[in-house]
Amino acid sequence: MKTSKGWGIALSAYEKRSLVRFLVIYLGSMYVFIGVLGWMATTLQVRNLYENHALQMRSLAASISHNIVTAHMMGEAALPACLEEEVLEQCFALDGGFSLALYRDKSTPLAGSFTETVDFSREFYFHEDAFYALDQSARGHLGVGYVVVKEEGIARLLGAVQRSMGLWVGLSLVFATGLGVVLARLFLKPIKEEIAHLDRFIKDSTHELNTPITAILMSIRSLGEVEEKKRKRLELSARRIATLYGNLSYLLLHDKTNEEKTTVDMRALVEERLDYFGDFIASKKLHCKSDLAPVSLHVNHEGMVKLVDNLLSNAIKYNRVGGSLTLTLTPKGFTISDTGVGIAPKDLPHILKRYKRANSDKGGFGIGLDIVNTICQTNGFTLHIASKENEGSVFEVVF
Repeated sequence: MKTSKGWGIALSAYEKRSLVRFLVIYLGSMYVFIGVLGWMATTLQVRNLYENHALQMRSLAASISHNIVTAHMMGEAALPACLEEEVLEQCFALDGGFSLALYRDKSTPLAGSFTETVDFSREFYFHEDAFYALDQSARGHLGVGYVVVKEEGIARLLGAVQRSMGLWVGLSLVFATGLGVVLARLFLKPIKEEIAHLDRFIKDSTHELNTPITAILMSIRSLGEVEEKKRKRLELSARRIATLYGNLSYLLLHDKTNEEKTTVDMRALVEERLDYFGDFIASKKLHCKSDLAPVSLHVNHEGMVKLVDNLLSNAIKYNRVGGSLTLTLTPKGFTISDTGVGIAPKDLPHILKRYKRANSDKGGFGIGLDIVNTICQTNGFTLHIASKENEGSVFEVVF
């Protein structure tokens, strides 16, 4: 049986699928939720960055315009002389992160430390890794119509915001994953314990059935004075119990043991199973036709017996009295076709599920085709099913 050692408990294939489905649904929803929250938080942080810088730079541009207006009205000569110097930012004691440009109008620059084209239609905007803030409150004093403040290196600030939010999202995803694993373990442990108790009960029950079934079959063969019809009926019933016992044992144990593979003569195996089911075939007066080519496969012998038995048993069980049964064996695959009740189109997509029965009138537990499908998957075979209601079914195993 394949196990998950990190969980501290052994998981069957069905339990693993249930666990994976739980984790996919839980973690998928949590990842989407955290991703949406992260996107919203990042968007909010970027918006706040824009708004804070817009407020600071527009206030700075307005302050420079105010100083220009004041110098013009007071007749100060120091500022006009300063505006003619190369380092314009020193005139207004700007921080090193800001650049300044003055324009007489939209097409006439007066002075400045940058020469790129300015968008005079917006008071604040972002362009090529820089913020730009415009102010027109100088109103032509000292010849200045527009004050433009520029701040570069904005991509670095945006990257810092994104990295910070990415770290938060990453830690949240790790936490959600860890929480999902812990919850899955907590939920799975009691279920696993109950399944183990049930498996142990069924295993013990099927083990106890083996001895009386063998005794019944041996006793039936020694009943010389009993009516042949009654003896056949007893033998058929005992064989059905033996087949059910074999299926239950395989269902419980095939995942828990290493299946040894050997070279199996498939033609001899199919002929042997046909002989085993001979009385069942005769009891329903079926016309059996077989075309068996010599085929050898490197497979587990017991698994192939279960595969043939279950397909053959279903073809007999669900066939009509006096119907036909056809078996074909080639190097490419094994096919069994019948003229039975068939499978309804709505049931066909689900017929391989464990405990699924298309027809409840014939009894059984609905485990036969699940076993067949499991054996096919184990050996890399492909199972094809074609069926028409009230016309019959064809089961093909492609090697």
